[in-house]
Amino acid sequence: MYVVSYFTNADEALHLAYSHDGEEFATVNGGRPVLRGTVGTGRLRDPFIGVGPDGLFHLLATDGWTSPHIVHATSADLVTWSTQELLPVMAEVEGALNAWAPEFFLDRGTGLYHLIWSSVVESGGTAEGRDFEHIGQNHRIWHCTTEDFRTFSAPGLFFDPGHSVIDATVRELDGGGFLMAYKDERGTNDLVTAHKDIHLTTFDTPGGPWTSATGPVTPSVVEGPSIFRRGDEMVMIFDHFLEGRYGAVRSKDGVDWELVSLTLPPGMRHASVLETPLPASLPPR
Repeated sequence: MYVVSYFTNADEALHLAYSHDGEEFATVNGGRPVLRGTVGTGRLRDPFIGVGPDGLFHLLATDGWTSPHIVHATSADLVTWSTQELLPVMAEVEGALNAWAPEFFLDRGTGLYHLIWSSVVESGGTAEGRDFEHIGQNHRIWHCTTEDFRTFSAPGLFFDPGHSVIDATVRELDGGGFLMAYKDERGTNDLVTAHKDIHLTTFDTPGGPWTSATGPVTPSVVEGPSIFRRGDEMVMIFDHFLEGRYGAVRSKDGVDWELVSLTLPPGMRHASVLETPLPASLPPR
């Protein structure tokens, strides 16, 4: 089964939808939130859910536009959640102005989970007076590692292509190594801009070296990519955030991609897809 976690502009909280075929997704709880933020800014933006070393579902989410923390909680069934906590991933980095779109992936070779997110770091900079929502900033992808989601390494730069990038998501490849999708954040938020599209890169070891690059593999203007496997192909969904809709592409080799149609919840923003057995708490199809 596939479970999609997302927020909406009307309700910056955790929403869920599910699908048995990876093509048609039905909302959970009538499209209403299943979890609201209780810490930090009270917002749960860009939610990501993965399975941790304890077998529990781990939620990460953006704590508002200019928080250096990310939200973390766990659940056994995707309905009842632990007490939320703020992970201060960038709080000790001088000049860090935010921490957006957190996700994690497992490096099976080391047993370490890598948390990745997007941040602006400007020595002496301040978030005060900046329009983060409408005006692009100078982001890079950062990360830290953990074995248990209780203690974390110091943050470090993960991916820097020499220009602003956000919304990285990593997928382990069947033949070894990793595929990472990310948004080229250059350009402006209008439909005729250059950039603001999704590119791909691969790596064998987290943090590089980066072994290949492809892109753009989506139209512009989009963000928030998420990749899942469906049969013998990979599917990537992405947020047409200026148009209030979602798009998708598919590929058998991770290099050549074509547009594909999916049925996704209306109003969905910055979604992530989890492949998991059907939790008993979610309704059957």
